[in-house]
Amino acid sequence: MDFNYLKEIKKLYENNSSLLEIIFILGNNTCDLDSALSAYILSIGENINCGTIALSKKGKPSLNEKAKKLYIPVLNIQRGTLPYRIDVKYIFNKFNIDENDFWYISDSIFDIHNLFKYKNCENKNIKTSLILVDHTILIDEEKYLADYVIDIYDHHLLTNYSSLYKNLQKMNIRYPVGSCSTLILNDFFCMNKEQDFPINIISPLLAVSAILIDTKKFNDEFYRNRWIDLDKKVYKHIKKIIKEEYKGIKMKEYFKEIKDIKHDIQKNLELGIEPLLIKDQKTYNWDNKKAIWSSFPVSYNDIIKKYGNDELFNNILKYYSGKSEEEQKNIFYITNSNLNKKQKLFTLYNPIKLPFNKEEILKKIKNFNNDENISVEIEQTKGEICLITLPDTFSRKSFEPILKKFFGNIK
Repeated sequence: MDFNYLKEIKKLYENNSSLLEIIFILGNNTCDLDSALSAYILSIGENINCGTIALSKKGKPSLNEKAKKLYIPVLNIQRGTLPYRIDVKYIFNKFNIDENDFWYISDSIFDIHNLFKYKNCENKNIKTSLILVDHTILIDEEKYLADYVIDIYDHHLLTNYSSLYKNLQKMNIRYPVGSCSTLILNDFFCMNKEQDFPINIISPLLAVSAILIDTKKFNDEFYRNRWIDLDKKVYKHIKKIIKEEYKGIKMKEYFKEIKDIKHDIQKNLELGIEPLLIKDQKTYNWDNKKAIWSSFPVSYNDIIKKYGNDELFNNILKYYSGKSEEEQKNIFYITNSNLNKKQKLFTLYNPIKLPFNKEEILKKIKNFNNDENISVEIEQTKGEICLITLPDTFSRKSFEPILKKFFGNIK
């Protein structure tokens, strides 16, 4: 494509004499494929809608150098760590997106001591706002940004967030939609009959990449669990454009291509333990308890085989460093990974003692799914670890609300 979207909007950002408002679109701190693409696609849709990017009748894009408003996608990770997300890096390379052209949460513009102080800025009163995509709650280190949040796009279980963000104007939250990018594509390029898909800015094949992965290419076993009809409706709409742009493309092969690179055992294990823990890590606050949760792209057993128990748990124990014994009791490190084609393994760890026995948690899980193949074991490993084998239909998104309720009832 002749029009390099990120480089074009960076020009406007750096030469901002006409800008009155900048809206940063912040993905979640795992920076998975859905989060990264959602921030990217939403910024494109909004910049077209507000006239910052103009499209000719033939769909040729151009930058409005006198634009008043600019939407900017932000990757919620440290600059330089994107290659930990092997699939995201692979997809960006495939579609000629330079990771260095993105904004990152570690950039100086987001420094709490230098917050939103724009260089070369004639207008000292540029209004700055924030849109959250693929998450609803800022992690503790980012809560200083809460008063800037005006909008949320997410596909996780809805709770009341209005009290967290005093300037929140709207929310677009639907659960259990498979992919956050589904919501954005639907609003900007499917429902909007006046707006054609901007194929000269973003490849339609790129646009549906996260949907394919998050829905497991619409595997029937995951219907109403990892995807719903809206995901498929949006996918079919964009797929028609893909067939026009990519003659002979086979979506099944493309899905396999992304899936294989995401779960490549050798490439992931070569990253090391710390990147494996960091690359898809989320933090949850469950009343007085805290869960740090890493989703592994490769098997937990493969990690143990490569690095051993000691190496893994020595890295996990860093998250408990400097905490009192009482604080440590209420912090739980959780992982999930594929065990085989039909099962997933979830682990729950505490360096002192787990506040439940295996019968209690097994009963809670079976209240939601009475599958005979569910099993629970508790072992001593530098503390206690609970190993839970569940059907492949379970994911972090679906299992987290169950654990939240379970832990909430523990005194």
